[in-house]
Amino acid sequence: MRGDRRILFSSLMLTAMAMATFTAASLGILASFIIADIGISRTQLGIVVAVVNVASALLSPIAGRVTDRIGGRAALVVLFATASVTYALLGTAFAYPMLLLAAIGGAFSQASGNPATNKLIAEVVPLGRRGVITGVKQSGVQAGIFLGGATIPSLAIALGWRVAYLIVAVAPLLLAVAITRLIPPRESTEEAEVRAAGPSALPAAIWWLTAYGFLMGFSSSITFLVPLFTEEALGRGPVAGGFAAATIAFVAVFGRILWSRYAERTDAFRMSLVVMGVLSVIAAGLFYGAGEFAAWLLWPAAVLVAAGSNSWISVGMLAVMVETGLESTGKASGYVLLGFLGGLGIGPAVFGALIDRTGSYDLMWLLSAVAAIAAVAVVGGWARAHHEPSPSGSRL
Repeated sequence: MRGDRRILFSSLMLTAMAMATFTAASLGILASFIIADIGISRTQLGIVVAVVNVASALLSPIAGRVTDRIGGRAALVVLFATASVTYALLGTAFAYPMLLLAAIGGAFSQASGNPATNKLIAEVVPLGRRGVITGVKQSGVQAGIFLGGATIPSLAIALGWRVAYLIVAVAPLLLAVAITRLIPPRESTEEAEVRAAGPSALPAAIWWLTAYGFLMGFSSSITFLVPLFTEEALGRGPVAGGFAAATIAFVAVFGRILWSRYAERTDAFRMSLVVMGVLSVIAAGLFYGAGEFAAWLLWPAAVLVAAGSNSWISVGMLAVMVETGLESTGKASGYVLLGFLGGLGIGPAVFGALIDRTGSYDLMWLLSAVAAIAAVAVVGGWARAHHEPSPSGSRL
C-alpha cells in the first residue's frame, strides 16, 4: 500500500470508528435539546444510552461472526448503512419508542466497528505494518467525540437538533461510497483458502484478552464521572469538569496511536498491557489524592488514565489480529469487545450507586485500582500459560 493510499485508508478507518461509536456520545451532547423537544426525563434518556452500550456488548460476538462470513469490506458497507439509518431515525424521532429503536441501530453499528475495521486491516495490511493504522483507527472514537462536541451543538442551535442529526446521517453514506472505491471487491489467494477451510477455534489468548478487557473497561469507566467529581469533590465549575474530560480524550487519541506502534515494533504486547494497567492504578491513586490533599493532582491523573486504561484497546485489537488467523479476526474481535463493553457498561452504574450511598468518591477510586491490578494479574496468568510463540511467530 503506497504512502498516499495508506494515509487515506487510515483516515477512513478512523472515521469508520467515529461513525460507529458516536450514537451514545451524540445523545449526551444533544441531551438538553432532545429532552425539551420530545418531553422525556433524564432517566429515560439515560436508558436509551444504556441500551446502546449494553446491546452493543451483547451483539459484538454476533457482529464478529457476520464479519468473518462476509469480509471486512462488505461489513463496513453494512456498518455505514446502519449508522446512516440510526442517525436519520434520531433526527426524525418524535416519540420515545423511536429513540429506543434508533438505539438498537446504534448498538449494531458500535458492535460492528472493531470487528469490521480489524478484519479489513487484516485483509489488506501485512503483519508488521498494522500498528500505527490500528492506533489511528482506535483514536477515531475519541476524535469523533471531540469533533462532535465542538460542532454539533452549534449546528443544533443554528438549524435545530433534528437537522444536525440528518446532516450527520449523510456522512456514513459518503463513507460507504469511499470504501467501495478505495478497496475493490477482490479476494486474495490466501483469503480464498482461508474461507474454504472454514472457521477455526479461537486461541486461548483471546479469552485472556477478553478478561483483561472486562477489567480495564470497568476500571476506565471512572472517566464518565470525572467531570462530576471535579465539580462536587473539588469545588470547580462545569468548565473545569469539561476540560478534565477533554484532556482525557485528547491524550487518549495519541496514547492509542503510540502504544499500538510501540507494541508492534517491539513485540511487547503483554508488557504494554501490564504497563497500562500499572498506569491506571497510579491514576486512581492520584484521583484520590486530588480529592483528599491537592486538587492539582487531577491533571496528572487525567493524563495517566488516558495513557492507561483509555488506551489499551488499540494494543488489544492489534493483538487480536496477531493471535488469530484471517478467518477468525472478526469473531475474536467481537468477544474481546464483549468483555470490554461489559466492564465499561456496568462500571458507571456500580460507581454511581456507591457515590450515592456513601457520599464519597473514595470507593470508586479503590475499585478502579483493584480492577486494574486484577487486569495486570490476568496478563501474568496469560504469560505463564503460554510460553510458546504464537502461530504468527509474534512473542505476545
